[in-house]
Amino acid sequence: MTDYNSIIEYIYKITNIEINEENKHKLIKYASLAIDYNKKVNITGAKNEESFFNDHIADSLYALNIFYDYDNIIDIGTGAGLPSIPLAVIYSNKKFTLCESKNKKVDFLKIAKKELDLNNIEIKCINAYEIKEKYDTITSRAFSDISTLLKIFSKIKTKNARLIAYKGKMEKIEEELKNANISKNKYNIEIKKLNSIMDKERHIVIIYSN
Repeated sequence: MTDYNSIIEYIYKITNIEINEENKHKLIKYASLAIDYNKKVNITGAKNEESFFNDHIADSLYALNIFYDYDNIIDIGTGAGLPSIPLAVIYSNKKFTLCESKNKKVDFLKIAKKELDLNNIEIKCINAYEIKEKYDTITSRAFSDISTLLKIFSKIKTKNARLIAYKGKMEKIEEELKNANISKNKYNIEIKKLNSIMDKERHIVIIYSN
């Protein structure tokens, strides 16, 4: 059985951001909601609450401090609400827009918003290429490669915006960056390693618009 307290303490250790009891219970409830819904509609590969918490919720929160200074955030291809729902639980003062094109996943997001009392999230059932609004911060965890994300980013970014992409192995990141052929005149790139409690290589790729 998962020791949720140990994971929460580890997240605090690496991010220096405290997760209070109320929010801890919301995160655990979110895992329960996801697995319960997954029995009817496939929204995650996780088989139980513990694996959803470890592999998805905690993974989203390892980058908690990276989002500290950013407010108007859109999550592209959010799926079951990752990384935005865990982030929105902790950052109740920040606005998150969750973009998802599949109706059945959007139905779950609406349930999660209501059950977790997340008034700081907006849900858009829309293809990412159809977004009209502009955003300061664009994030994505498991939507597509960097080249595809950059195309969407270029259409919906404000001036001096940033793209924050959750990625895995460095070798794969280097391959995606090479394929994206990013102009150094337009963008700056920063790669940060995430200190996962699991034995997985995880990174955040931050692309800044000049």
